[in-house]
Amino acid sequence: MKFSTFLFLLLIQPISYLIEVSFLAVNEIFNNVGIAVIGVSFIVSLFCLPLYMIAEKWQEKERNTLASLQPGIQRIKSVFKGDEQYMILSTFYKEKGYHPIMSLRSSFGLLIQIPFFIAAYDYLSNLELLHGYSFLFIKDFGLPDSTFTIGSFPINILPIAMTIINCISSAIYTKGHNIKEKVQVYAFAAIFLVLLYNSPAGLVVYWTMNNVFSLVKNVFYKIKNPKKVIYILLCVIGISCIIMPITVFSNKKFIIKTCLVVTGIILITIPFLIKLIYSFYNKFLSHFSTSSNLFTIFLSSGIGLTLLVGLFIPTMLIVSETDKFCYIDNFTSPAIFIFNTLFQSIGLFIIWPTFIYFLFSKKIKTWLTFIMISLFFIGLINTFVFSGNYGPMEQNLTFMTPQDFLLSRIGFSLNVFCILIVLVLIIIFIYKKPHLLKGLNYIVIFSLFIISIINSFSINKTYRKLPEPVVSKNIEPIYHLSKTGKNVIIIMQDRLFMPYVDEIIQEFPEIKESFSGFTFYPNTVSMGNLTMVGVPGIFGGYEYTPFQINLRTDETLQQKHNQALLTMPILFNKAGYEVTVSNLPYENYLEAPYSQIYNDYPFINRINTHDVYSDIWYEETGFPHQNHLATEIKHNMFWYGLFKIAPSFLRRIFYHNNYWNSIDYSSNNQELFVNTYTPLYYFTDLTDFSSNGNNFIFIDNEMTHRSLVLDAPDYLPETSKNPEAFPPQSREAQYPTMINLFNNYSKFFNYLRENGVYDNTRIIIVSDHGMSVPSDLFEEHELGSKLKENYVATLLVKDFNCNNGYSIANAFMTNADTPALALQGINDDAKNPFTGNPLSVENKADYTILTLGDSESTQSRYHKKYSVKNDQWAYVCDDIFVDSNWKTLSADEIIDIQKRNK
Repeated sequence: MKFSTFLFLLLIQPISYLIEVSFLAVNEIFNNVGIAVIGVSFIVSLFCLPLYMIAEKWQEKERNTLASLQPGIQRIKSVFKGDEQYMILSTFYKEKGYHPIMSLRSSFGLLIQIPFFIAAYDYLSNLELLHGYSFLFIKDFGLPDSTFTIGSFPINILPIAMTIINCISSAIYTKGHNIKEKVQVYAFAAIFLVLLYNSPAGLVVYWTMNNVFSLVKNVFYKIKNPKKVIYILLCVIGISCIIMPITVFSNKKFIIKTCLVVTGIILITIPFLIKLIYSFYNKFLSHFSTSSNLFTIFLSSGIGLTLLVGLFIPTMLIVSETDKFCYIDNFTSPAIFIFNTLFQSIGLFIIWPTFIYFLFSKKIKTWLTFIMISLFFIGLINTFVFSGNYGPMEQNLTFMTPQDFLLSRIGFSLNVFCILIVLVLIIIFIYKKPHLLKGLNYIVIFSLFIISIINSFSINKTYRKLPEPVVSKNIEPIYHLSKTGKNVIIIMQDRLFMPYVDEIIQEFPEIKESFSGFTFYPNTVSMGNLTMVGVPGIFGGYEYTPFQINLRTDETLQQKHNQALLTMPILFNKAGYEVTVSNLPYENYLEAPYSQIYNDYPFINRINTHDVYSDIWYEETGFPHQNHLATEIKHNMFWYGLFKIAPSFLRRIFYHNNYWNSIDYSSNNQELFVNTYTPLYYFTDLTDFSSNGNNFIFIDNEMTHRSLVLDAPDYLPETSKNPEAFPPQSREAQYPTMINLFNNYSKFFNYLRENGVYDNTRIIIVSDHGMSVPSDLFEEHELGSKLKENYVATLLVKDFNCNNGYSIANAFMTNADTPALALQGINDDAKNPFTGNPLSVENKADYTILTLGDSESTQSRYHKKYSVKNDQWAYVCDDIFVDSNWKTLSADEIIDIQKRNK
């Protein structure tokens, strides 16, 4: 890591995040980028106001000190010259307790602007949302304003206006000050004019509003009773905040309206709150200000927060699925993501707080210590007690399922109650035994550090076992089919959404023609709404559906999942088939080495196609290849840490509408899409007909899980440019992605026909689960806390010698029928090689029990457990389109079913 990067993470990044949160919060309230930029300027200026007040005191002290020393300095300079003058002046300064370096105090007000300017420049200059946005007379926030031109030279009015305001503010501020200070502030204004003249208008608006705020501040310094005027203004703002949710923002979300009302009440009651704060301090904290433990507790709390957010939480996350964070972009080891988060945490919780700590009086230092220790222990409670269950995460750390962060009254009350208990205990410790608080800090810090180190060793051990990804330089066949024997191909298409299947096939005649011989089973369900619980049944049959898995408590989830993956390969091998598997999901429950599950089965040809052919595709299409995933993870991992330590009712502040307080991640969505799209794009090139025997090929593909908005009519990623121009139905990413998918299937099926292999090939396309997109299939969509659409599954089957058109069958099916369908006519009495039980079932009604359990039960980090969480179940049978056939199961019904099954 470069030293400049290190300094940026420590000093600038925390401020950049303040700007980021402010921008997104204001933009969500007003839905106006221009107002958001102005709001950011106001919030940052307000945040810096205490620092400016300290700076003003230092500057005033410096001016008074120099004024008192000036007569003596003049006498010395009039009598002595050269080295003698220097020696006499040094002695004079020493006698008066003054050092020339103290003159820097007069520059402090300007110096503190530098990191904030750099942070604003970094964030706003790279903010995609500004590009093309017009506001008032500004045509494009992402470009210089170029209000008019003289000849061919553009004139940017905003930087000029910014400088004029800055000069007026400086003139008011430096009235009566010495010439040195005046030259300094005017020179600073000139520097900013040069720096920002050709900068994006959005950034200049931000800095112009900073200057406006500074002008207002300087005016207040010159008027009588500034506190009274400020309070009147705050009351006006506060009343506006209370009124706006009823009038202007009546259509906004409840949380936004609540925040506005609370803010308004706080602003109006500031005098009362200040008295309350003084009273609280005098009663509980005043004696603590003289404690020798004050700074020790402050610093140790900052270190504790740093370890919690920057080391413990990231290592806990990475150790659960280490492979997700290895070999990403130009980085091989996950260490970069841990170090990056750690350095940002050091900046936010140690460097900046310590700097601020030493600027203020003992009273403020006491408050800062109380706040820091409270944040630390509240963060611990929220991390460990109120961790929440938000479902599995994408590789970039965004949640796979939409989040509304709605809490029950009990959940909210319990979280608030625990926070209050923590605060009361801290006050008691501060009041009676502050040294015990210090000792408790040390114990927690040591525990967090040790656990993080253990996690780090585990991460490194797993990373060392992982094979380096193979990136192909050319396309060579890896799937070998036979023209004379039989071929069975199963494609597990992750999250292939059943309600769109027939609609797309009917919409495109060429697709429908290529699917001749296929039967579509729309009346199909999965027993889980997530891959972890949806796929075992696909691979191993009904014994590996969630409820049946829980009846076998002598083996871990990891063992049972691995058995499911191996079931069909073993049975097809016994039937004389060559076996190839590709990208099977959650091999060895993601415990490296993944290939370990195949060690006893050398006949299984395991191959990987994910991200293997992307470089070839980029080179072939000329489409720009941008690596953004590592950048996203670096950004998101820090926000994830803040998210975990925050109270559950405030977590929406950190996770903003399906992303971690960021605006545009479309480049990475495209990258993930291409990694899974290319194996299907090159499907025909990866397949030959060199085999002489029978072949079984099982492929898992995640293209539909990485859906991307694609342009009609080609629906290709390299032509996707303007989502707003798409037909309404294509605006939802899943639909155009599935059109692209079916086009690739069609090309492959026609390729089989051309080579005389289609008739002797059985093909099954099956999905692991659905998705949370309400369709017109159900009148009542709710199933417990989930949508029924999460549990619909796609099942398309083409049998041997079947080429008689596309058809639809309404038989009740589940994706756990896949093994029996695949082995039909090959081994009709197939039995599970690990339990000896039949793969097919006589009555599906006894087995179609769906898990509604939270995501905690489906994460790979729990692979040593023996069962999925079994407190939430549902049932469906016969016809899934009849709402009365769906029901949630009570605890007593579950017990009865368990008894029957046993």
